[in-house]
Amino acid sequence: MLTTPPKKLAYLANAAPLPCVLQYVKNSWTGGESCPATDVAGEAAENLALSVHQCQSGAFERLIARYEGPLYNYAYGILQNAFDAQEVVQDALMRAHRALTRQYDEARCATLALRPWLFRTVRNLSLNQRRSKKSAMSRPLAEFDDERLGPFVATPPDGSADADLMRREDAELLGRAMALLPVDARELIVLRFMEEMPYAEIAKTLAQSEAALRGKVFRALKLLREALEKKGVTYAV
Repeated sequence: MLTTPPKKLAYLANAAPLPCVLQYVKNSWTGGESCPATDVAGEAAENLALSVHQCQSGAFERLIARYEGPLYNYAYGILQNAFDAQEVVQDALMRAHRALTRQYDEARCATLALRPWLFRTVRNLSLNQRRSKKSAMSRPLAEFDDERLGPFVATPPDGSADADLMRREDAELLGRAMALLPVDARELIVLRFMEEMPYAEIAKTLAQSEAALRGKVFRALKLLREALEKKGVTYAV
């Protein structure tokens, strides 16, 4: 039994992901990692794919607990519809269970890059969902130029009395701006800056080269900046 899917844009209500978008976007974004690497200690301690394959007690429940929220955030970033995102994640997790327990052998499960594999499954299902509804697509990222992007103005320190309220207001603003972006820009921002996925894993998820992804991430951030500017958000130059 799957757990209840998170609420729409749940990732925007957390304190950590939002400052990563608002504070760590540097002019040198094409260089190293813009965000601190995601903590993968839990994954290193247990090979979840192999545990699920071996039908270990509670293994699939641990997989759901670890990935259901991030996968929902990613699906919502593509679909912009809470019900559709929930449906896609439910389908993806059931497919994952079937593949790990019935279709893949132990050797394949032992070497499977689980997170990119799950995100790729959700991506394919989300894009299929969009096509089935014949959703209108926005302009592709390729139409936008690559002018330099300055960093966002930092949010108030956590210790200030209004910090929590301002973070929530920023989260709502960011959510509205994200909704204006084309789907390929939204998914890159979610993967890179909200899920803090390194370029190597994004490349596996999207089946693209890391070099190409860096350019696309830049253009996605440029679009986000433009959308936020329309809402009156200012930037440090």
